[in-house]
Amino acid sequence: MKPEYPDLLAEDNAPSAAEATVPLPAADRHLWEITPIRDLLLVGNVVFLLWFGYYLRGVFIPVLVALLLAYLFNPLIRQADMRWRIPRPVSISIVLLLSAIVLGGLITWLGPLLAEQVQSFAERVPGYLQSIAQRYHVHLGDFSEHLSTLATSLRDEPLSILRPIFSGTGQAFGVLGTVIGTTADVVLALVLIPIYFFFFAWHFDSGVAQVKRYIPADHRPKVRQILNRMDHAVSGFFRGRLTIALSCAVLYSFGWALTGIRYWFLLGIITGILTIIPYASLIGWPLAVLLKYLDVLSGGPGAFDLMTVLVWPSLAYLAVQFIESWLLTPWIQSQSMDMNAVTVLIVVFIGGALGGFYGLLLAIPVAACLKILIQELLLPRLARRAGASSS
Repeated sequence: MKPEYPDLLAEDNAPSAAEATVPLPAADRHLWEITPIRDLLLVGNVVFLLWFGYYLRGVFIPVLVALLLAYLFNPLIRQADMRWRIPRPVSISIVLLLSAIVLGGLITWLGPLLAEQVQSFAERVPGYLQSIAQRYHVHLGDFSEHLSTLATSLRDEPLSILRPIFSGTGQAFGVLGTVIGTTADVVLALVLIPIYFFFFAWHFDSGVAQVKRYIPADHRPKVRQILNRMDHAVSGFFRGRLTIALSCAVLYSFGWALTGIRYWFLLGIITGILTIIPYASLIGWPLAVLLKYLDVLSGGPGAFDLMTVLVWPSLAYLAVQFIESWLLTPWIQSQSMDMNAVTVLIVVFIGGALGGFYGLLLAIPVAACLKILIQELLLPRLARRAGASSS
């Protein structure tokens, strides 16, 4: 039987506007419905996730590296799918195959040169120390002889260095476990990263679309704006810095080869890789001067003068720095992180202290993303509060 006045009954049962806007008492609300507690829970969850990821970094590092590679290669894979109608699995397989060919070619071509320079440096270290001792009248005792014997043993029989370590059973098992564990981690990472990369790159766009579905509709324009800024900064940093590092490694090697530095390739590769981390390539400058000085001091070719030891290696370094700062960075990495030099140094030091090499590598893009979040979310809210309080 229908009620006689359904509209009136519906009106009586519906809460009034005043009742709907009155918040529930604290005793009638869940903990996560109280704003301060909800914020603390959110911060606690973020801290726990960071701690959990750091504690299991051996497991998550291959996943993060593969995800980063999938993110960097996704524009190319998407372009191949849209323009040339190449399926994503095919284009991903081509990327992996070309990467393996390039990496194998570099190892085959440049590996012997790098190994020869490392071995040559190890053999000449005792002579360098002896020359310094004679020049500055420093008594080294038997230290130089021990280094010479060690270098000769390493040259004739590289595994001889492990014999003293394995002289004790306990030490043998400890070192053996460390070596096996490290080797297994490296091999496992080399196997897992391509597999993870394949599946991440295959489903990257669909995964992003799936995440977008859970963003509230009224927040999507703001979230899209923030993510676009983050994507612009992070992708520009990694793609740009990797390209610049490769170019600088070639330029440093070529410049120091012209100046007669014996270990030009080894030093150029190290300095070029350090270019990825802001200001870290400065280490290459004093190293180049020191190696040239040691080479000349120990009776190497060339006259011992200021031009040979200091000026020419320094000019080679400064020339590459000029090319990087005024040509490569504006051309390849047109956008910057929008952070001053002091902030970059502080961020790099913090990242290195917390995460080692990976912290150094990720510190700048992470700091750039945090700065974008502060600019887009926190500062406008503080400005509104300041305006409300002043009025």
